[in-house]
Amino acid sequence: MINDDPGARDLVAIALRSFREAILLVVPAEQRFTALMIANALGVAERELAAGTAAEPALAAAVGGLLGEDGDLPDLLPKLCAAIDAGRFDTPDQQAALRAVLKDITRARLALSNPKRLAAEGQDAER
Repeated sequence: MINDDPGARDLVAIALRSFREAILLVVPAEQRFTALMIANALGVAERELAAGTAAEPALAAAVGGLLGEDGDLPDLLPKLCAAIDAGRFDTPDQQAALRAVLKDITRARLALSNPKRLAAEGQDAER
């Protein structure tokens, strides 16, 4: 049987669109900041649902490559932090590799939390 009901991504998109088009316009000024935070949170949730975990395998492979082990990204990130704290990336070559992976992680997070900033970064890099 085909499930024609909207999924989580669609529901969040509908909620965000409705919030922006109907609610945000009539929110009193003293509550505008809170309303904008709600809209932003819904936008992040929508992007997370759309992206799923597509970037995680590549990021996990990159982090695992630095650490010399395999695993899922949520398991590897604390290990990476511990390795940084322990000084495992203190040489210039290691720092360059670490910086590249940290930039990839940051870009993946920005794609969800602040894609406008990520787009602006791309425009700045072209200049």
